[in-house]
Amino acid sequence: MATTTGAGLEGVVATQSEICYIDGELGILSYQGFDIHTLAENASFEEVIYLLWHGRLPKQAELDDLKASLVKFRPIPPEVTEFLRSVPKGAPMDVLRTAVSMLGVYDPLASDNSIEASLEKAERLMSQTATIVTTFHRLRSGEKVIEGDPALSLAANFLYTLTGKKPDDVMEHVFDVALILHADHELNASTFAARVTAATLSDIHSAATSAIGALKGPLHGGANEDVIRMLLQAGTESVALDNVLALLTNKVKIPGF
Repeated sequence: MATTTGAGLEGVVATQSEICYIDGELGILSYQGFDIHTLAENASFEEVIYLLWHGRLPKQAELDDLKASLVKFRPIPPEVTEFLRSVPKGAPMDVLRTAVSMLGVYDPLASDNSIEASLEKAERLMSQTATIVTTFHRLRSGEKVIEGDPALSLAANFLYTLTGKKPDDVMEHVFDVALILHADHELNASTFAARVTAATLSDIHSAATSAIGALKGPLHGGANEDVIRMLLQAGTESVALDNVLALLTNKVKIPGF
């Protein structure tokens, strides 16, 4: 019997996702049955977090509770801040991977893998990951670390603690939509890596660390940089069109598609 092999996990069905559905050819992306356009136009990122975790949109009281938890869990342990202050400034993904792993050491529920504890750890990890990113950016830029504003949404607070300026409604909405669009992409490389780690009954911080390790690769998260680089080099509309046609003619992969 003839056998065939593929590159990586190409053509391999590892599992099915009821959380996210993607049809690249038809341009479909949905979370828990909700079309991404509907969510981007009508939901906040916090609502999408709840939807992905619980399979339904939250009631107002549930949304308020989630928002309060995400605000409460924003601060990171001082040991993690000192790590961010001491490391080389040119390797952000390495820093993020290591800092998220460190969070597991200081999490009070680190050894509790119950559903209830894992949910609280997920809330803490969601907020603290954002704090790690903005804190490291401020430190490596030689700027003072900014305390979060409890009145701001996750998206607005991220921009505020990153830049030092509170965003206007347009900037907050744009970044909130960007977070929604990136919230889940079915069984991609980092999700697969996280599931493999979690399947060993390891903890959520180890699973997230595995995911970030996979995300760091130029064939996964690194592709986002290629997209931005291509957009910056696009120039005029006619030049951009010529470049894309040239890539298609030469069967070169276009990042982001």
